[in-house]
Amino acid sequence: MDQSAEPLLAIGVFSRLSAISVRMLRHYQGFGILEPHRVDPFTGHRFYRPEQLVTAHWVARLRDAGLPVSEIARVLAASDDPGLLRRLLGEQQARLDADRLTLTQREEAFQHLTTYLEASTMDIDVRRETLPAMTIAALRRVLPDYGSEGVLWQEIGPLMVADGALPPDHDAGIGGATFWDPDYRESDVDVEVWLQVDAPFEATAPLTCRTLAEQEVVVATLRGSYDAMGDVTAAVGAYLAAHHLETGPMFNIYRVSPAQNPDPSAWVTDVCFPIQR
Repeated sequence: MDQSAEPLLAIGVFSRLSAISVRMLRHYQGFGILEPHRVDPFTGHRFYRPEQLVTAHWVARLRDAGLPVSEIARVLAASDDPGLLRRLLGEQQARLDADRLTLTQREEAFQHLTTYLEASTMDIDVRRETLPAMTIAALRRVLPDYGSEGVLWQEIGPLMVADGALPPDHDAGIGGATFWDPDYRESDVDVEVWLQVDAPFEATAPLTCRTLAEQEVVVATLRGSYDAMGDVTAAVGAYLAAHHLETGPMFNIYRVSPAQNPDPSAWVTDVCFPIQR
């Protein structure tokens, strides 16, 4: 039979029926996807077999599911291998899950930004203070990120109860978190949470007990949510530079913490940097 008499579809018609633009059909061809059945040697016009619409519809579904062109080619090539096909589609599901997590984190960051822009300007008092000596119960671990600090707080209470550690008998007892890394880390952060106790006790690992000497610190108080932490650390940084001070690991004292009051507007945090002589 004469090839020209074959029932073929011109690229424009094929584009309409497949819901794939002519531009993308030409792009796919470069990856070996939906190659025309015939190309006119004189005009360059592309023609497709009607049966190729089945493949085209699969390509459109894969495209809508977010697969890049290279992955679409792999999936089509694996159409006769169910195990490989499931693995390739599983990889795309994992990518979508990661994208969804990233989008959620960006939405949360955007909401924090909006809240920060709408908040009134906070007066930040940076000052020197001398913290008295105290005995603490502490729990230290390398965490995936700074947001995982709450895991340590969930663990330290039961460990203290098991060791018979008692808080002070008055309202002066404090708690906080020390960030031991010398710089900011995106992951694998060295964090220690601690609570003041009435007296030294025999600690069972991973809990520790130690007495801190009196120390002088540069401190600024953050009132409200942690969204404004950048303003506080910027003010502290200006103070340290102006007074030519060197400091040790940053630590927070949670005067009013999320555990004490769920309302972020009520939180009070002293951001401290111990002065090194």
